[in-house]
Amino acid sequence: MRVVIGTDHAGFLLKKELAAYIWDLGHQVIDIGTHNTDPVDYPDYAEALGRTLIEGYADRGVLICGSGVGASVAANKLPGIRAGLCHDTYSAHQGVEHDDMNVLVLGGLVIGPALARELVGAYLHASFTGEERHQLRLEKVRALERGDGDRYPDPVTGNPHHVPFNYEAILFDMDGVITDTARIHAQCWKTIFDEYLQKRGNQCGEPFRAFDIATDYKLYVDGKPRYEGVRDFLKSRGIVLPEGRSDDPPTAETICGLGNRKNELVNHLLASKGATAYPGSIAFLRCLRHLHIKTAVVTSSQNCDAILRAARVDDFFDVRVDGDVIAAQGLAGKPAPDSFLKAAEMLRVPPSRAVVIEDAISGVRAGAQGGFGLVIGVARKNNAEELKAQGAHMVVNDLAELLIEPAATR
Repeated sequence: MRVVIGTDHAGFLLKKELAAYIWDLGHQVIDIGTHNTDPVDYPDYAEALGRTLIEGYADRGVLICGSGVGASVAANKLPGIRAGLCHDTYSAHQGVEHDDMNVLVLGGLVIGPALARELVGAYLHASFTGEERHQLRLEKVRALERGDGDRYPDPVTGNPHHVPFNYEAILFDMDGVITDTARIHAQCWKTIFDEYLQKRGNQCGEPFRAFDIATDYKLYVDGKPRYEGVRDFLKSRGIVLPEGRSDDPPTAETICGLGNRKNELVNHLLASKGATAYPGSIAFLRCLRHLHIKTAVVTSSQNCDAILRAARVDDFFDVRVDGDVIAAQGLAGKPAPDSFLKAAEMLRVPPSRAVVIEDAISGVRAGAQGGFGLVIGVARKNNAEELKAQGAHMVVNDLAELLIEPAATR
């Protein structure tokens, strides 16, 4: 087993003793310090030890400070850390067996080396039982950690709120989440597909069946890279076209040609009508900026820069992963999680510490598959249950709802 051990100055001497003892037990020791008795701050070492576990470099942790209280409090602020302050052997092994404790906290000024060795031995020899009752209780702990708001219902609607301010980053889809441009994209898709289907029907004697925004748009093109959307919709109608090239003219009857025609229509509408951001989204973004929470926009659109500038929200994002980045880096489009994972990587935030906010079925699936800490669906199409079924942990109608603090409803 890989065991990470850390302490502040008050536990330095005990740490030296326990590190040698853990080696003697046959475990690998990762010593993160401190390495002398000069005064240091216990939260720094609690964080370093916790992140070593979270990032998979160690399997268990032993953390020490003077009383053990401060280090325990600090360590338990980190997601995925279950730290217990133990000064008896029963708690040291039972905490692992029932609660899947992964950090043993000791008071370096409270107990002596002999008892400390007994505690560490009991802790490292114990294993989580995995019994259903313990699994259910752990899931309730994880729900609290994620910020699930079942205990804090909205006083008007009775619905729980998940306020994502305890995460390090928020990853936003653009159209339909930040900007009111999803309707522009939907209308442009309908225009190009109806034109093509009518022409094909006339040429082949097939009955014309129009592109349906309520079903076809949501199922086959919403949130996907442009050419992938063309390909998936035509496949749903049993139509196969040549792929073509990205520089095909908008008149070409190829996958790329139809996609380029749609892009031409979008650019025309943006130039003539502009783009607007939802007021609730602007308020939420301003709040995140105030709290210094990292942000990214993740969209399959290759019109990202133009849309954000037109809506005057381009300064709200630290990172952009758009259609151009997806194509340049060969990332799979939504519902694959690649684009969201790339944004988290660029922000240097693990997926478990990031929130995905999406209005598209494909985007919600991507967030769920990517192992993100929280996936929020935005039901601007009256499709809350559908978004939940695809993996959204919660659904709101507008991002302004996320500004409601749970404490205000207790």
